[in-house]
Amino acid sequence: MIQEILYKLRLEDAKKHSRKEKEFYVTDLVRCPLKMEYELKYPELVLQQIYNPSTILGDVVHKGIEQILIEAKDLKLLDGRVEIEVEGSRKVDEYVVKGRIDAIIYRDNGQHIGVEIKYARSDLGLPLQHHLMQVKIYNWLFDLNETILIYLTPDRITEYRVNERVDEYEVLGLITSRQAPRWSWECSYCVFSVLCPNKRTR
Repeated sequence: MIQEILYKLRLEDAKKHSRKEKEFYVTDLVRCPLKMEYELKYPELVLQQIYNPSTILGDVVHKGIEQILIEAKDLKLLDGRVEIEVEGSRKVDEYVVKGRIDAIIYRDNGQHIGVEIKYARSDLGLPLQHHLMQVKIYNWLFDLNETILIYLTPDRITEYRVNERVDEYEVLGLITSRQAPRWSWECSYCVFSVLCPNKRTR
């Protein structure tokens, strides 16, 4: 039942966020550039990931922590206004960068604080490099003072405050980069590795 519901939710989300030419999502900029091409060419392989237990667990963790933030907002436990799943876009040269951060807290003192939630199987090596890059892009995209990167693992819940941000030059470099894979470990987790000529083993 849960799998079917999540499957239908993902399909609806995909319909609402269909990609246009020269549009890049923040997640595209922190992963292998070939993955975006393969997702457009082989959408059926993307859909099969919905049934992966790790994907389902990650979705449930996201929904749970977002609900906690909503309840904290309703009980006035947070300083300021909270918005969940905030979408934004910004033009860079001829490209458009789009993103959706898990939450933004608009503090009464004028500060804007992002919240990004991650589920990890282990707490080794946290925070992960690609997640740090993602929140630095969010800080730029949403003009945030900082983003709180929250990890939930089987061992602990921890958070990291990231106030650095990328600039337009760095974003343009990520858009035009053809380094594939971007990270040495990506191929081990990529559904497209079975057909990719750039597959690497660690």
